[in-house]
Amino acid sequence: MADYVELDQTGAADGRTERVVTLLDLLGWIVLVSAVAWGLMTLIEMYQPDVPLTAEAVREAADQSPSASEIATVIATMLAWSAGGVFLWGLAEVIRRMLDLQYVNETVAARSGQPTSVWRPADDDPTESQATLNEMILLLREVRDISLLTSEQRAMRLQAQGKAMLEVLQREVPAFLREHNWIEARNRVLVARERFPTFREWDELETQIERMREQVEQHDIEAAERQIRDLTSLGAWDRVDEVLKELLERHPDSVKCITLAQRLRVERNRAESEQRAKLMVQAQEGANNREWDVALEAAASLIKRFPQSPEAQALRMQLPTLRENAQIKERQRMENEIRELIKAQRFEEGLRIARELIDQYPTSPQAEVLRGQLPRLEERAATIRR
Repeated sequence: MADYVELDQTGAADGRTERVVTLLDLLGWIVLVSAVAWGLMTLIEMYQPDVPLTAEAVREAADQSPSASEIATVIATMLAWSAGGVFLWGLAEVIRRMLDLQYVNETVAARSGQPTSVWRPADDDPTESQATLNEMILLLREVRDISLLTSEQRAMRLQAQGKAMLEVLQREVPAFLREHNWIEARNRVLVARERFPTFREWDELETQIERMREQVEQHDIEAAERQIRDLTSLGAWDRVDEVLKELLERHPDSVKCITLAQRLRVERNRAESEQRAKLMVQAQEGANNREWDVALEAAASLIKRFPQSPEAQALRMQLPTLRENAQIKERQRMENEIRELIKAQRFEEGLRIARELIDQYPTSPQAEVLRGQLPRLEERAATIRR
């Protein structure tokens, strides 16, 4: 409870301070506007005195025009008051920044002293919050330590940190290279270079990475080409894309890998174009020969494999007609088969096909006719079983 009382008192004090900051901002505006208004009105009165507009008054006003020193005095006074308004704004901003810094310091001090007593939402992860808090404390301590160093000491500290990171990378980079993990090795060196750009050793590490990468580049390309040949023969272009993606990730700047990817892209476009043309011809020939099932299968395959192609757009409009004609042909085939089975007195097989036709095409004319013939077929099938 004491913690919450202290937080309430701190909140009240912060509220009063915020009101003071707001008041200072308001006073700054008032002083600035008043100074500008006073200066402009004074200058206007100096040039246009409020006297009767007689000839003699005009001559006297011309003789008594304001001097340069009087104008400079008015302008200096106006600027001085304006500077006072700006000063009030600056004071308000300084207080606001001090409040922010005080809030951070109090929060860090409170949490670092008794982390379990500080309130946190129920859905926060205590472990993650504690880790974040510890990292914040370390950063604040590091900032404090650096601020107390001289320029020479900061340079020495920067040099020591760079050497420490260099020693780490000199151990880590060869391990990444043995695993052929060029990307991670490059990223580590890049981060180190951004933090310590004056170190020449980063060039040596990058040269080492590139040299090792080039040694295995040809081997990786040959292995990828063997996989790609097998996959292209099967038409598995999606898997080809995966192999290429993995190869380019390992060697993103390789001219050979980029050239291979471009060549395969052209081959894939040509192969897909040939496949679309072949399926289109099958669909058209099937429709011309009234082989509706063949035409429907080719059209459905083309639409599924190449949904965005112009051929798919054209066949998509014909698909309902092809499907209807294919169903009509299938019903006619089943009807003829039933008729042949009845002639051969194979009533049970004819009855089975008749029921299949009724189930698959319940609203067709054949189904309507067969529903009236089912009792007779069942009677004949039962007679044969006896």
